Amino acid sequence: MYQPDNGVRTFNAWQLTCFGLLTTPLAMGGLAMAMYLPTYYAVDMGLGLGLVGAIFVFGRLFDIFTDPLVGHWSDETQTRFGPRKPWMIAGVIGFSGSVYLFLSPPDAVGPAYLALASGLYFLFYTILDVPYSSIGLEVSPHVHERSLLAGSKAVFQVVGAILAAALPFIMGYSIGEALNVIAFAIIALCFIGLVLFLSTVPTPVRIINRPRLTTVEALKSVLADRRYRYLLGSFLIVQAANSLVAGLMVLYVVHIVGAAELVGLFLGILLLSSAAFLPLWIYLSKRYSKKTSWMAASLLCAIALALIPLVGRGDVTGAIIVSIIVGSSFGADAIMPTSMLADIVYEKELEGNNRLGGLYLAVKNSVSKLSFIVPMGLAFPVLGYIGFEKTGAAGPNAMLTFFFFYSALPILLRLAALYVLKMGPDFIVEQKQDSVFA
Repeated sequence: MYQPDNGVRTFNAWQLTCFGLLTTPLAMGGLAMAMYLPTYYAVDMGLGLGLVGAIFVFGRLFDIFTDPLVGHWSDETQTRFGPRKPWMIAGVIGFSGSVYLFLSPPDAVGPAYLALASGLYFLFYTILDVPYSSIGLEVSPHVHERSLLAGSKAVFQVVGAILAAALPFIMGYSIGEALNVIAFAIIALCFIGLVLFLSTVPTPVRIINRPRLTTVEALKSVLADRRYRYLLGSFLIVQAANSLVAGLMVLYVVHIVGAAELVGLFLGILLLSSAAFLPLWIYLSKRYSKKTSWMAASLLCAIALALIPLVGRGDVTGAIIVSIIVGSSFGADAIMPTSMLADIVYEKELEGNNRLGGLYLAVKNSVSKLSFIVPMGLAFPVLGYIGFEKTGAAGPNAMLTFFFFYSALPILLRLAALYVLKMGPDFIVEQKQDSVFA
């Protein structure tokens, strides 16, 4: 039976802030990589779109394999400081160095430099992010506080993305100059965030006496969990839908709404609305359940996506309203699966199982990265084949093709995710507390 929140907390507001702050430099690096670096290396550095795209895609595919390995190795690490902190310290140092190489390259670089710098960036991002985020699954014995922890990371992720997106425009810098400033801001925030995290955030102290698991054994144990398989499937489907909407948003604003000058505004709307609606989804998760809150957000998003074909050229107000509703659901997609996963991990550890939180999270991360590759490999080639980026929505076939990928397919994916969640097992976990946590 679902147990309502009893108001007990491990974290105060300052500790929640210190827990989430380290997400800001990670988000800044992620947005710089997605928004600025491909064009910078391809055009400004003269490496070409095809080569740069291939190197970046390979890096993402590489992540799919390194994430589970780092997750498992951090699970199995045993030190007097706990399993995660040594990885985080090494991650901050390595990530800071790779950020400098990646975002502040010399005046003339070749493909080998980009491959090395991006490879180190992807690797140390994983070494920092997976152990850090895994602590969020393990650190609280309180059901609803896990949603607050996930919400703190989501808020600081939005802060980081907005900072990275706004810096070039606020300071009037060229992309190269802006990337240099962003690099030093990321490095400073990494060390500040690490110091505050280590000094304020209480972390698990559970001792594992069971025999160590191999990577294959650990993967089998994780995937044997029926609730996790349903959660993973729902998350994959939802992320595929989101990748289509986020990836095609620029084309939507430019060619459908006809407001190319407002692309930055629409990006900001998606980010800010995802953060602004977090209290609503957390409230619904407390009042009903996390699963119900996530399903409500998915249904709301599907309804908003169905309105997209009704927004005509020049209808900026209508497009903004739809974007706010769609963006609001992104917040639920960020915190509810993570909070539900934290419930599963905590319950498993209370049963005396091996520590598997890092691997649980890492497999989820791999699924997220895979979901952003596959849909783009479907939508972009088709739209490129019909010349949409040049001719836009000229002609009914072009318009229908675009709306299929930007509206119809995401709706179908959202409804499929709703079905999987509805048919899946109950994710409700009763609030328990033991002496595992300091």
